[in-house]
Amino acid sequence: MKTKLIFLAVLFMTLMNMKAQCNPTITSPRLGVKFPDKIVFCNTETETLSTQTFGSYQWYKQQWTWQTPNNNPWTAIPGATSQTLTINGNDDQLYYFKVVVTEGDCSAESPAVMADGFAYALPAMLSTFTPGTYQDLGDGEYNICAGASVRFDDVFPDLYGNHVWYRCIPSSPPPSPGDPCVINGVTGDSYTATDSGVFGFYACTEYCPDQCEFLGTGNFIKLNFGNFEQCTLATDEAKRKENTLKIYPNPTAQFLYIGKDSDKKYKEVTIMDMSGKVALQKNSHHYSEPIDVSRLVPGNYIILSKDTEGNTYKNKFIKK
Repeated sequence: MKTKLIFLAVLFMTLMNMKAQCNPTITSPRLGVKFPDKIVFCNTETETLSTQTFGSYQWYKQQWTWQTPNNNPWTAIPGATSQTLTINGNDDQLYYFKVVVTEGDCSAESPAVMADGFAYALPAMLSTFTPGTYQDLGDGEYNICAGASVRFDDVFPDLYGNHVWYRCIPSSPPPSPGDPCVINGVTGDSYTATDSGVFGFYACTEYCPDQCEFLGTGNFIKLNFGNFEQCTLATDEAKRKENTLKIYPNPTAQFLYIGKDSDKKYKEVTIMDMSGKVALQKNSHHYSEPIDVSRLVPGNYIILSKDTEGNTYKNKFIKK
């Protein structure tokens, strides 16, 4: 009797162990490489999903949705009854996949995995200027004070690997050996310009090395370095007399007056926002004439007034 009980116990433990092993999971070469529980396609390439060895298999798919919970139905994939399943980036992006298996009297389904499109964005460039050192000329062109610098950054550094930076518009991408527009030795996701040129980049995605993008000539930035008038206004502290002119009314919504009767005329008046961008300029200004600032965006401004003797006065005012 004791021997029979031991045999039954061993048989029971064996059956329990078989059921415990009926626990399918899905594997594939790119599963989890970029994001957990996801297969990320580069383009329309194929990917093979597989599971452990069982008696039978049936693969299912469910369309992704942004809604929670996902109420889209799971549908059996016709003919998908083997240990592996091949999916492709053209037809199977944004679908979940799972497999239902049987082994003896055991039936179980795997956790779902998702086939996603490449975590992708078109290249974009961020330009950082030092306040008071530049003038925006429009259409992507700027005058930059000599000695200043401008930093360019790829907006999506996590997506792109090695970069090729240009100082002029190349004849055609991808970059070719000896192209005079290429800035040699610069391969990172940022570049700091200190000389004149037309700047942009070409880069390949880090996850998909064969997927490369050109910034596009319409997004290149043109910089002209030199000693421009706004640079003199911003740096000539020797001639600048702070807050010595009367500014009224302050704050103002429309008209602004500067100076007093004894000042008579000003050769030039420049209004700049707090980033150093010129917002308004006026020549041969008389103290009694109003300056119409109604078109300025509400905020804080600096007004630089140059008299006929070459003195520059700096005041702040608030546009309501």
